[in-house]
Amino acid sequence: MFTPGENLTIDEQLLTFRGRAVFRMYIPKKPAKYGLKLILCCDNKSKYLLGAIPYVAKQEPPPQGDLSLGHYYVRQLTRPYHQSNRNVTVDNWFTSIPLAMDLQSNCGLTLVGTIKSNKKEIPSQMRLMEGRIPGSSAFLYDDYMTLVSYASLTKKGKSSKLVHLLSTMHSTPTLGDHGKPEVVLFYNSTKGGVDAFDQMCATYSCSRKTQRWPLCIFYGMLNAGGINSWIVHSANCTSAGRPPLRRRTFLMELDMELIHPWAQHRLTRPTLSCELVALIRSAFDLPSHPPQAAQAPEREVALLHNSHFNPEKRCRDCPGTAKKSKYVCRGCKVSKCARHLYTYCISCISKGPSCAQCGQPVEKEVVD
Repeated sequence: MFTPGENLTIDEQLLTFRGRAVFRMYIPKKPAKYGLKLILCCDNKSKYLLGAIPYVAKQEPPPQGDLSLGHYYVRQLTRPYHQSNRNVTVDNWFTSIPLAMDLQSNCGLTLVGTIKSNKKEIPSQMRLMEGRIPGSSAFLYDDYMTLVSYASLTKKGKSSKLVHLLSTMHSTPTLGDHGKPEVVLFYNSTKGGVDAFDQMCATYSCSRKTQRWPLCIFYGMLNAGGINSWIVHSANCTSAGRPPLRRRTFLMELDMELIHPWAQHRLTRPTLSCELVALIRSAFDLPSHPPQAAQAPEREVALLHNSHFNPEKRCRDCPGTAKKSKYVCRGCKVSKCARHLYTYCISCISKGPSCAQCGQPVEKEVVD
């Protein structure tokens, strides 16, 4: 079981989707713009995905009761880590005074996040931009909560806007580099856990265009599983003192290990096309003939005399065509045309052709 670090990050992720779904979202600032919104909780240090909840907008009755949606999602995602003294970093969609009080008093967690300036709990003096020196900060304390009003700077050294942050982790007005409050520096260093995870998903993604939203969610689960497994692999290699594999190499090896048993199982299907059989065998370095073909008894072409039925039958591996053949596989008992048979050199002509799927010899039906 993976144990996260001391800092958790909660933010949103948008899975690209343009099909029909009542909870499909439009977020113009996202690259995909349309998609399914998920609320994620990630470990800030390793970017390991700890939990996710689909965002389905408002419901009647609301599942969170009297809590706001942001409060509800944060409380649900951090439930396994209550009373662990960890910190949770969120953006202004989640941050609120009731959430900070609830996490501190009932959950044993601290909160750091930006807060919207129009919250009724923020005093009007903390919202005034007039008379503020560019880069200056104002602090307000209430019990264990700290509210910071920071006049952010532009590239030309002028004040652009006021940024408000709420923290239950910091209790002193400490300033860091360039006069920025320690709360701002800490928030900037811990806010990108989910964004980094989303970027990793987009780098090596297995998602495909689909009109079915459950399949879109499934693709997102596959991407998350690949990232989490690579993070665990890297941690195990580091503890063992050996370098971990690159994520691309690890994902390719993981894919082959997952596909191999199912690919071998598909080779047993008698209706599989010869092109797909050849592709599977070349991808996994399998022999041209299955093991049972080498142990097959006689391989001579037997002549069957049948005067009651038409000797030519439609080839099983040529669907949608009228191509017929006189050859019948002795193993799977289906008709095979010349395109789907193995051929031999002149010295082995006595062995006759064999089926491309099961490797058994074929028989030719003729009429007296």
